[in-house]
Amino acid sequence: MAKLNFENFTVPIGISGKNKRTGDARESFADMIYMNINGIRAHALAMKIYRSEGETEYSDDEVRLIKDVAYKLCAPNFIDGLRAQLEEGGINENSI
Repeated sequence: MAKLNFENFTVPIGISGKNKRTGDARESFADMIYMNINGIRAHALAMKIYRSEGETEYSDDEVRLIKDVAYKLCAPNFIDGLRAQLEEGGINENSI
């Protein structure tokens, strides 16, 4: 299980990571899942992210799908923002 906050999602601005920007990634990331991943589980996850408010708990299977989508379809700064949230929650890169 991991808690992620797509409503207040922080990404680095630039490769140095010195500057960051926080914004609402719920709709854009949920759309990415909704339009690119097949299956009812993907649909349920997209809706869960879209309707989420603040920190929301995600199962290991949901986190695997989130990571898979991010790694395939997102910009590197989004991936780094996701990794940072997972690491803050005690989830390392290989645990899920």
